[in-house]
Amino acid sequence: MEIAPHTFLSLLHRLLDHLRLRVRNGELTERSLARLTGISQPHVHNVLKGIRALSPELADVVLTSLRLSALDLIPRDEIADYLTRTSAHRQSRMHPVPVLSGLLGLHQPIPRKGTRREVHTVPFHLTESATDPLIASLAADPEMEPLFAARDLVLLDQSEVARALVQSEGYYVVRTAEGPCIRALHLVGDTLFLITEKNRTDSNSWPQFTLAGVNILDVVLARVIWLNRRRRWEDHVA
Repeated sequence: MEIAPHTFLSLLHRLLDHLRLRVRNGELTERSLARLTGISQPHVHNVLKGIRALSPELADVVLTSLRLSALDLIPRDEIADYLTRTSAHRQSRMHPVPVLSGLLGLHQPIPRKGTRREVHTVPFHLTESATDPLIASLAADPEMEPLFAARDLVLLDQSEVARALVQSEGYYVVRTAEGPCIRALHLVGDTLFLITEKNRTDSNSWPQFTLAGVNILDVVLARVIWLNRRRRWEDHVA
């Protein structure tokens, strides 16, 4: 269904149509409408006849008096169709995100933006709330398999708020003595616990950082918000 453009003028026309219909149906009279709104009956008559314009200010008075909102002037099916179409459009939009050169993982230097400025497109809704999103390709990390595997792509959010307010067991890029890596995190007071897929069920084995006197932003480098599994040749079954 094609949706009529909802401009301020179109809403004013819809309000007038709504009032005229209610007057025709006997739900309202010009006199009762004048009494409800505090507008003179001659003015109400002229507005309904199209002799006088319905100003936005007067429209607000009418809506308030009748306990309506502008949304009440739009049929529900039109609103539902608009929201569905807008959501589908939002989901279909793609956003180019810079790809870091090198691999992200233990015993690897921190990957940087390359001179070639390679980009990878991802759905826009994944990046709209992210700060300076980046794509990184992962090095092999047996501790995180099978969830994260070599050459998988991850979308990273550099938001300082997201990094400082660690979500329990959310996945983040953390700086360790062995290099940067992806770990699930659990923060208790000034202690940051690092969780892998292998040690997840054994909390006594979780490596930990003491953050006392340390800026968490120097340890937590990014939040992982999306994973794209790279299909490798050996993944295909003959």
